[in-house]
Amino acid sequence: MNNFKIILIIILIFSNISFSFGIVWVEHLTRTQYRNLQKYTDQKYKLLNERNKLRNEVRAYASHSKIEKDAINKLNMKIPKTRRFIRINE
Repeated sequence: MNNFKIILIIILIFSNISFSFGIVWVEHLTRTQYRNLQKYTDQKYKLLNERNKLRNEVRAYASHSKIEKDAINKLNMKIPKTRRFIRINE
């Protein structure tokens, strides 16, 4: 009986220590996953903001007046003068 109690106490101590390490390990994994979640959430919002900025830029360049101003200022282009074509009746 005496040996049984000693073996039982050793088993209980070993299981208690291993269970404690298991809890610490699971807590570590949980915190690591939460950090990754926060990082990817921040990255998601940064990408959404960049997408919205690019959409606004596309809308700005979609207007004809903006394209015309850039063509005149940056490329030194000029609006052609209209020519009057004479129709010859055959």
